[in-house]
Amino acid sequence: MGIVQRDSFRVTIISYAGAIIGYLNKIFLFTNFLDTDQVGLANLMITISLIYAQVAALGSRNIITRFFPFFNDPKNHHHGFLFGVMALATAGFTITTLVFLFLRQPFALLYKDSSPLLVEYAVYLIPLGLATLFFNIFESYLRCVYRNTFPSLAHEVMLRLLVTLSITLFALNVISFPGFVAVYVGAYCLPAILLITYSALQGLLTLKPRWTPLMRRLGKIMLVYGLYSLLNNLSGFLLISVDSLMVAGMIDLGAAGIYTTMIFMTSVMLIPYRSMVKVSGPLIAGLWKTRSMQQMKEMYQKASASNLVIGSALFLLLWVNLDAILHFMPPEYSAGKNVFLLLGMGKLFDMSAGLNATILITSKKYRHDLFFTISMVAFALLSNLVFIPLWGIEGAAFASMLTLVLFNCLRIAFIHYHFRIQPFVRRQLWVPALMMAIMVLSEQVGQVVNLFVDIPLRSILAASLLLIPVWRLNISPEMNRWAEKQIKGLIG
Repeated sequence: MGIVQRDSFRVTIISYAGAIIGYLNKIFLFTNFLDTDQVGLANLMITISLIYAQVAALGSRNIITRFFPFFNDPKNHHHGFLFGVMALATAGFTITTLVFLFLRQPFALLYKDSSPLLVEYAVYLIPLGLATLFFNIFESYLRCVYRNTFPSLAHEVMLRLLVTLSITLFALNVISFPGFVAVYVGAYCLPAILLITYSALQGLLTLKPRWTPLMRRLGKIMLVYGLYSLLNNLSGFLLISVDSLMVAGMIDLGAAGIYTTMIFMTSVMLIPYRSMVKVSGPLIAGLWKTRSMQQMKEMYQKASASNLVIGSALFLLLWVNLDAILHFMPPEYSAGKNVFLLLGMGKLFDMSAGLNATILITSKKYRHDLFFTISMVAFALLSNLVFIPLWGIEGAAFASMLTLVLFNCLRIAFIHYHFRIQPFVRRQLWVPALMMAIMVLSEQVGQVVNLFVDIPLRSILAASLLLIPVWRLNISPEMNRWAEKQIKGLIG
């Protein structure tokens, strides 16, 4: 776990620096200087570009994580591995773009009444999709050669500073809204350029085509794996984005603006989880190669305990201060409070499931995960169709929570049945019990003094009431050791 701890810590620090900038952008600048439908446009363009990139990749990102350990040979240009992946992704992007252009008319018919801005600026999805595609490929590649820090720096910090620049220029009337969209899209294209340049400067851009015996032996296997991964990844992205897309289509882009803002507010909870997944993916693939199941079980359970504790703490800090945060936003965003609660609970359970997706996708049973994912996408579609007309954006959030909980339960049960490992230990049950008690207590206490004193006071009390018992109960031994080490370092 040494590499995981070290790089996860660095990536997490960078991610939180980016989250601070992101909160400034999305929670304060976007909501106060853009209309709700404009916020919805900015957020949904990124969501759709992620789906676009997943289709275009043809599974290349998962191919890198799963198979690069077999090709890792710098002296032999990694047996032409990077060139092959890039060729596959380029072909995928060409096909996807042709399909997208062909489907523009049905897309326009679907959204023209509820979300006309999304139709007007749809052409920007092509460069966004291309940039996202190549960023994902080079981020995965750099992770596999243990260069985890720079991709996070480019995406979490540099990108968000450019987004700050774009909204600031718009707020100062230096650029119009179309100009803002152009600068905003350009900002999202920059990280891919930076990663390609960084790879070249580090001598890692090995694009020499080579058809070695290893490539001939594994080429077909990788292609089949990539196609399964394509369907699985596409289904996975639809699973987490279908709610916001359906809100835009079934209600309007303004409602989607409020809904996606709440999604962004809960996303800070996922930063440690995403950092750990990024670093752990290549290591899990290596453990499958050596069949080190005991080590995998330990990594699985440690990740679950750490993510549950950190996710619960972050959720509590946001929840006890949510009214104060909403105070700085236009009044219409208050309608998102229950959306935040439901989405946050769903994502917390997703985090606590640990590395189940990574373990399953890198295993020989990866094909079965596709069945689960497609089933859950169908469930998400149906549940949104039922609950959005009943409860609006709160219905979409409830459908999302229900889907995440059910989906993770199925994955956990499958992994336990086939590999005899599972992420939970009994003492973890204390965490949700403590969290709910603190939430109830917080609701009984009104604002004590002014906001700038109330926020840190509530935060300190909530964190203390959760983390001190968690430490005493030894919920996450690894986190306890890390905390004790930091305390000793500060004292001595």
